[in-house]
Amino acid sequence: MITFREIDKHNYSECICLKVKESQQQFVADNARSLVEAHFEEGLYTWGIYRDDVMVGFLLFDYDPEIPGWSLSRFMIGQQYQGQGLGKEAVREFLHYLKEQMGIGELYVSVELENTAAHDLYEKLGFRFVKEISYEYDGVLYRENQMRLIW
Repeated sequence: MITFREIDKHNYSECICLKVKESQQQFVADNARSLVEAHFEEGLYTWGIYRDDVMVGFLLFDYDPEIPGWSLSRFMIGQQYQGQGLGKEAVREFLHYLKEQMGIGELYVSVELENTAAHDLYEKLGFRFVKEISYEYDGVLYRENQMRLIW
């Protein structure tokens, strides 16, 4: 069963230790960087994804006024836990939480153009293409597909 816990002083180390496969590193920001950004920027929510009592992944979500809307800005499952259906289950549980606990009925994600596995996952979960976006961050040009799910 998938559950979520806020990242805090008790579990941040577990989160930092979670890594994606080397072939996926260009698609997901390092968890340590995400935690630092969330500490210094308002409105970024960081959660550990747990299967039973083991942290298997990480997500960061926020309300993005530029969209405007709620966005799943960072999402990863640790390399040792991939291929077990945990990504799909975690996104489903996250959507359920947004709907039932927060009253949110729409969510955006942005997926690197080359990240076909993530694109396929979100599409299977009902997300649909909105537009292609490009931006520069830390001197790197990113090109992504913005996707949205309304429920």
